[in-house]
Amino acid sequence: MVEERSLEESRRVNSLDRLIGLSDGIFAFAITLLALDLVTPVIVGQATDTSLAISLVGEFHSFFGFFVSFWVISLHWLSHHRIFRYIKTSDPGLLALNLALLFFVVLIPFATRVLNYGFLPVALIVYALIQIGALVMDSIIWKYASRDGSHLLDAQISSNTKRWLSMRGYVGSVIFALSILIAFVNPDLSVVSWLMAAPILVILDRRYSKRTR
Repeated sequence: MVEERSLEESRRVNSLDRLIGLSDGIFAFAITLLALDLVTPVIVGQATDTSLAISLVGEFHSFFGFFVSFWVISLHWLSHHRIFRYIKTSDPGLLALNLALLFFVVLIPFATRVLNYGFLPVALIVYALIQIGALVMDSIIWKYASRDGSHLLDAQISSNTKRWLSMRGYVGSVIFALSILIAFVNPDLSVVSWLMAAPILVILDRRYSKRTR
């Protein structure tokens, strides 16, 4: 009986390692796709400093979209890393929820290409909805892993940490949801609000850390 329990525990740990390995690979692949979408500007005739500069400016939305999405995917990876620092094993439910999260992550390069048409409200809404989906999945994964009797978490984690990590994804979701409303009034400001998600979460993380010491 003891050997069977030990074998089952070993399988769950191995399953968690594979889950994290797949997730890291998907995050890396999504970032790589962003870079592959960057194209060299096309210049008709002989290239000059002026024509090259004009062509690069013409690719502004492409380069800016890459910058924003690199930033956003990095935030998703950091959030995933933060959550799985406290998860010690896995089960089929956790695997399924993590795949749902990765579904949204692999859509980010597509949403970035849509932004190349310009900061149109529809493009901004598509982008924001994908981010909301990923952020909500972060919180769902954490709530599933930290539910009573799950045995997936490190036993030493505090109740305050559990509570904050459950809320964190929803805080980011609210920021992107508000950006949808802003998109109809000022599309440029809507994009700026995305960049503010990280500083806001960092500030809240620090305040939370002080309260839990």
